[in-house]
Amino acid sequence: MGILSNDIDPRLQTLYDHWLQVRKGALIPNRRDIDPVAIWTVLPFVWMCDYIADSGRFRFRLAGEEMNMFHHRNLVGTYLDETFPEVQQDHVIAKYRRAIETPAILYVRGAIHAKTHPYLRGERLLLPLLDQSEAPTIIVGATVSHMGAGTGVRTGATGQKLDTPPTCETIEFPLSP
Repeated sequence: MGILSNDIDPRLQTLYDHWLQVRKGALIPNRRDIDPVAIWTVLPFVWMCDYIADSGRFRFRLAGEEMNMFHHRNLVGTYLDETFPEVQQDHVIAKYRRAIETPAILYVRGAIHAKTHPYLRGERLLLPLLDQSEAPTIIVGATVSHMGAGTGVRTGATGQKLDTPPTCETIEFPLSP
């Protein structure tokens, strides 16, 4: 089971278990060690982003079918910050940067921020990967939504629509040798 809780979505657990297995004792596995066949059941929810140091942005290199449907477009080649509401961009990008810079595993549950579904709840897992030069510049992750679990628009006491999405809990596991 590792460091993640027993109540993690089994699809995220599959990705996490594979990431642990391909580390082979290293702190962070290499991108080339990820085997799509080993995680075929979770591939529709898997995404991968490259960190572009010059711009400080993350660009999708891979996005499973469920991710593309969730965002109503093919994410490959688009930037991560284009998928979140503007008010959430800095907060969300900071999490992704921590996964690379710390490095750390991040598990998020609660609000799953996206322009297409601003009030959706679910879970997200971020796992760092090494690139060809052995630098941690890639994140592999998976996002699962829990339709029907707090997906409604939030309203205030007088019935007005609230623009702030529900909160989320982020659990961060720094990696150390």
